[in-house]
Amino acid sequence: MAGTVVRTPGSSPDKSSCFYLVTWINSLLKTNFKNVQEMGSGACHCQVMDCIFPGSVDMTKVKFDAQSEDDYKHNFRLLHEAFTTNGVTRIIPVEKLITGDFKSNFEFLKWFNRFYEENVKNNEYDPVKARGSCDISPILVKSGKCNTSKLESDMEEKCKTTKRFPYTEKWKDIFAWADRSARGDHYTYCSSCDTDLSTIFKGVIELKRHVETAKHKKRTAKKRVSQSMQVTKSLPCSDAAVRFIYNHCYTGSAKGQQGSRHFAHCKLGSQYPKDIISVCENTPYCLYIYGGVPVGKDEAVSVLLVGFFDVKTSSHCIRFLDALQSGGGPGDQSAAAVVDSLKKFGLSTDNLAAVYLTGNGAATEQICSQLRELNANIVALGGLYTVADAACRAAIKELSSQAQELIVDLHAHYSSCSSKNDCLKALFGSDVSNNSMSFHPNASSFRFFLLVTKILEKWTDLTLFFSSYNEDIEKAKSICSQLKDPKVKATFMFLEQALEPLHSFQRKTQEASGADRQLILDEANSLLSIYTSYFLSPEAAARFLKERDVQILKNKSFHLPSSELSLGEKTVEDFLKTSEAAEALPLLQEQVLSFYIALTDCIAEELPLNDSVLKSIAQLLNPQSRLKMTGEMVGELGTKLGICNSPEEVKQLTTEFLEYQHARERESEVEAKDSAAVVSLEKHTSLLTQTKPASIFRKLLLILLSLPCPPLETQQIFTQALENDNGGVLSESDALTESELDVTFEALSDSINSKDRQIRTRGKKKESCAVSQGTIRGGFGWESSLRQKPKARSLYQAGTNIWAKSIDLDKDSKNGLGSQDDVSEEATPNKQTPTRARRRPAYQDGKGFLAGELVWGKIKGFSWWPGMVVPWKTKCAPVGMRRVEWFGDGMFSEVHTEGLMSFTAFTKCFCKNSFASLPVYKKAIYQILELAGERCGKSFAEAEGNEEKELKLMLDWAFEGFLPTGPDGFIPADSSAHGHSSDSTLSDIPPPAKRKYVFKNKANAPTIVYNKVKEKGKTIEDFCLSCGSSEIDVQHPLFEGGLCLKCKENFTETLYRYDDDGYQSYCTICCAGLEVILCGNPSCCRCYCKDCLNILVGPDTFDKLKDIDPWSCFICQPSACKGNLKLRPDWSVKVQDFFANNSAMEFEPHRVYPSIPADQRRPIKVLSLFDGIATGYLVLKDLGFKIERYIASEICDDSIAVGMVKHEGKIEYVSDVRTITRKHLAEWGPFDLLIGGSPCNDLSMVNPLRKGLFEGTGRLFFEFYRILTLLRPREDDNRPFFWLFENVVFMSANDKSDICRFLECNPILIDAVKVSPAHRARYFWGNLPGMNRPLATSLDDKVTLQGCLEAGREAKFDKVRTITTKSNSIRQGKMGPLPVSMNGKEDYLWCTEMEQIFGFPKHYTDVNNMGRMQRQKVLGRSWSVPVIRHLFAPLKDYFECE
Repeated sequence: MAGTVVRTPGSSPDKSSCFYLVTWINSLLKTNFKNVQEMGSGACHCQVMDCIFPGSVDMTKVKFDAQSEDDYKHNFRLLHEAFTTNGVTRIIPVEKLITGDFKSNFEFLKWFNRFYEENVKNNEYDPVKARGSCDISPILVKSGKCNTSKLESDMEEKCKTTKRFPYTEKWKDIFAWADRSARGDHYTYCSSCDTDLSTIFKGVIELKRHVETAKHKKRTAKKRVSQSMQVTKSLPCSDAAVRFIYNHCYTGSAKGQQGSRHFAHCKLGSQYPKDIISVCENTPYCLYIYGGVPVGKDEAVSVLLVGFFDVKTSSHCIRFLDALQSGGGPGDQSAAAVVDSLKKFGLSTDNLAAVYLTGNGAATEQICSQLRELNANIVALGGLYTVADAACRAAIKELSSQAQELIVDLHAHYSSCSSKNDCLKALFGSDVSNNSMSFHPNASSFRFFLLVTKILEKWTDLTLFFSSYNEDIEKAKSICSQLKDPKVKATFMFLEQALEPLHSFQRKTQEASGADRQLILDEANSLLSIYTSYFLSPEAAARFLKERDVQILKNKSFHLPSSELSLGEKTVEDFLKTSEAAEALPLLQEQVLSFYIALTDCIAEELPLNDSVLKSIAQLLNPQSRLKMTGEMVGELGTKLGICNSPEEVKQLTTEFLEYQHARERESEVEAKDSAAVVSLEKHTSLLTQTKPASIFRKLLLILLSLPCPPLETQQIFTQALENDNGGVLSESDALTESELDVTFEALSDSINSKDRQIRTRGKKKESCAVSQGTIRGGFGWESSLRQKPKARSLYQAGTNIWAKSIDLDKDSKNGLGSQDDVSEEATPNKQTPTRARRRPAYQDGKGFLAGELVWGKIKGFSWWPGMVVPWKTKCAPVGMRRVEWFGDGMFSEVHTEGLMSFTAFTKCFCKNSFASLPVYKKAIYQILELAGERCGKSFAEAEGNEEKELKLMLDWAFEGFLPTGPDGFIPADSSAHGHSSDSTLSDIPPPAKRKYVFKNKANAPTIVYNKVKEKGKTIEDFCLSCGSSEIDVQHPLFEGGLCLKCKENFTETLYRYDDDGYQSYCTICCAGLEVILCGNPSCCRCYCKDCLNILVGPDTFDKLKDIDPWSCFICQPSACKGNLKLRPDWSVKVQDFFANNSAMEFEPHRVYPSIPADQRRPIKVLSLFDGIATGYLVLKDLGFKIERYIASEICDDSIAVGMVKHEGKIEYVSDVRTITRKHLAEWGPFDLLIGGSPCNDLSMVNPLRKGLFEGTGRLFFEFYRILTLLRPREDDNRPFFWLFENVVFMSANDKSDICRFLECNPILIDAVKVSPAHRARYFWGNLPGMNRPLATSLDDKVTLQGCLEAGREAKFDKVRTITTKSNSIRQGKMGPLPVSMNGKEDYLWCTEMEQIFGFPKHYTDVNNMGRMQRQKVLGRSWSVPVIRHLFAPLKDYFECE
């Protein structure tokens, strides 16, 4: 223990709540404490100390069941001894702790929490085992004022004096049934029981007694039933639809048909089915029919859905229509019933574009046939997504059954054998069935292909296993003989090759999203082309693709010769010959031919459209490919889809399409750079909104966009169809009736006992938003805090965020761990639960809702949300305004009192929809009920530590009226508040903008150079290689020759600038040029312009080199230099000297590493400290580096989530930087690049509570310095090693000097404002080549704010101030305007816009349902992508690139 380094927590303010600390202790020690006072026995403190320093406390001496003061003091003596042994000087206030003093226990536990976080290393501690499975007994604490009902106390006090309690309207706020009696104020009328109660002597006490009587409960239940019967309306959908909705969506315990119908009515919305009918009258739609959907044990239905493309939201919407009684799928459902359902709802079949059915068989065909009688142009697309399975099954029947028999035998052996072989386990995993006959390996082509592939991989191991198997000899011998049969293995080898296209197609359909429609059609179109090429002659294959005639497949004259038949290249044939089984080859070829015929025939039959139509649809859905189509192709497509029924309509469609093409020609070049394989649905919106509603071209696009696209799994589709907000908004009366209805059915359950009763409410349905998808809460303000459900997009598949228009109500955000974090860009734990502090004088306007009260707040687009009123930030609050901290995400809003309700209205405001679908809402309910329970002294010990069970008990308690204290029990006696400091922060002071050098065209200068070199006494060193000037400032670092001053500036700016293809943007020689030739070496990124080659090397050199493939450049192959172009022998050193960091002279220059030849470069290994959101990895990949390993140290869960999701788990995350040791570095390394930027909150001058470099988070700089020292190579090690350290500019001179002194260099200052729309001045220390070269803008950099904004939004400024983790940093000045204008009003920056300002791809931080402020925080702590790209670019001379 003597060698253990103990870190003592600093004196920084800790705002951890009581709730957080109790939760922490319960989670760590597996206990069930309800408040901090119960921990005064010292037992839990001893165990936490043992967890931090194992063995420091003798756990056998700890009295876990302590019940007396002597026992408590005994435990604290053990704790004191452990403190002394480990050098901890903390004073333990024993006397106050053992008496249950709240403040002392709270403060001591907060210190212990920080002490634990500073020192804990063992994460595998088992607390229950350590204390011998004993329970830690809580100390007995006398109930305080917080457990006493304030209103009841007032009544008892009055009883002692006047003993008179006349009726008051306040009672009705607590008991909705308590009305004024006609008999006077001495009585209270119960509207539920129709009875007058005498309340003059006992007041509220009498009302509480009455509400618990069985008479009141029964009459209340009967009244609610009668009310619900009157409110519930008849639905146009069938009873089967009601049962389906109730079974699929409802999680409560209410029973009865009436309740089911009312729930279905609320779920579908008041506008159902009018809204669906309206859409289908004006928009092409697709009918989805899912058969065999279970709604009970022995009942199944066919579910009918309607899908269409919503132009306003740029999304594919699906709505529930009806459900029909069926036996087991569409095959059992009468086709007439589907048609009758469409007629019942009055849907326009003229706009019915497609139908998607699950299942197969004659009945499915019958449904399609009857629908085509209504509309002959309907496209049936069910087969498109099942073609792989159907084709696989059809084809395998034509092969020998040996392959399937072997798989079934292996599965049967694995299922029946007691000892599991690793090879078999790898094949089948947990897929074990007692009946091997029920195992069908070819039921799914995806599964069958994986089995074939795995069996081939394990073939040798399986053969050895069954050869030596002793049990069940006969079966083992049978399997072994099959494995040794070369014909069986040849069949597997063929299947692996032949099924690969099907497997690839099925994988892409499973991974596809709504925007991948054209990709799927392309893939489906290519399937036939691939398989026909395997066995048909090219002419026959082309003919079949056009005619789809099955006889072409079967005609032997069209088949390829046996020697050219595709068996999987030559692998299968060679295997049979080497295995001496060549005689089996003809039979296999015959089977393979039948295999291909059956497979191709099945694909042709299942695909709904022919080759040309599929191709045309895929092209038209891609805005880039669309421009290459001809008017004739579009006209033909319109005719085949039935849109054009006459030559006039074909002509109109063609004309509209050609007009569109003409209008888009000017933009095509720009958009070509954004072209991607996947096209986001938003790209179609601008076209659809610009075309007239009667446009045939518009209708054609809407038909194509209405076609179904994966994911089409039932669960996802049903969730989307039933959680869509387009159904309209329930009125408040509807919502209340629904809530009452659920309570009613619970009240009529088997037991009336309040302890057993489980009451649930449905709450208020979510209001509709601008986007017809589910919403989740996040961000700040009202509307600006709404984040819509992600939609498909073209890049980084997480979904698209659409933010509603912002109202300037919320100017604040959460402080985290303290106000100093406001200027910090370091990750801090996000405090979720509002805490309580001393009351500040505020809210004296007489409108109620004092600080500390629990409330419901109405936020547009959401149901009522729970929160707590906190003090206003200034001395005087505006009349009628309250500052509310929301539970769940810890955001703040400034809300008018009219938008608030007391938390007592729980049954009215609670929303079951949000509770079931939004995790953050569920979290908010848990947090507020826990706080309410703490105030009321309510215990939920029955949960036994199970959070779900505890939440259920909390909800029951809330629905039952917060008994026994009632709702007034959680009203704070002294309104509590938050002691938050101001959110305001100062922007980093930006340096003056640099003057951008505009490079002028060099015209014919090189020709002059070539002629002057021939003059006597002149050499190439006397002239500028770029412009021909004789005024030389420096030598050209790569080639013999010079550079003038202007060309030197341009050279330093552009030498390390790279385009998206990975090559240099400009010529290596002159850093200019329009037409260039690229080096063919895979690891070289250089290019050379036509002028330099033709003038410096020789005439027509450029044209000659174009014919050489591959061509190696003059740096990769110095011997190729001719004429006046001569490579310097020491160019690799010269180029580093050219960019040497000479910003100060007091330090020795960094070691210069010569550039590595292209063929000797290797992938880079990176260690990133304080990694943030993986900016370093993103830039390295964008620059084309091959990354061998990228290890990142990061503690912020949100930042880690971004890195893991966006980079597909390729980043290896390690824990706190302080835990990295020399041993770790030796195991992980050697590293080529070390990067990091330690937290700046204790360094920034903006933070008035900063602690400087040697305290707080400032000390983390020394962790970077420590690791840098360990990683630096020895002097005799020539391996290049680079490092980069970043921090804030606005720090004290002493801190900056100390950092320079340790890192032994001066920093360079780079402000991102030159390459982005935002100021972001930062210091960078390091030894990267060319760090001090000027920062230059590339073509892809968005340097003005307008370029980063979404459509329809206007920038009020070209540049914005530094964006930090604080919400008000978006404002241009402390009280300045917002930077964006939308619909004539100021608006905040959206998350996607902030991402582009920083240089990240859109939706880069859209992971894990993070809210707006969470995303701003991780962005505010990140680096500017263009700046890091500028710094990393020179490393391409050292490491291998793709």
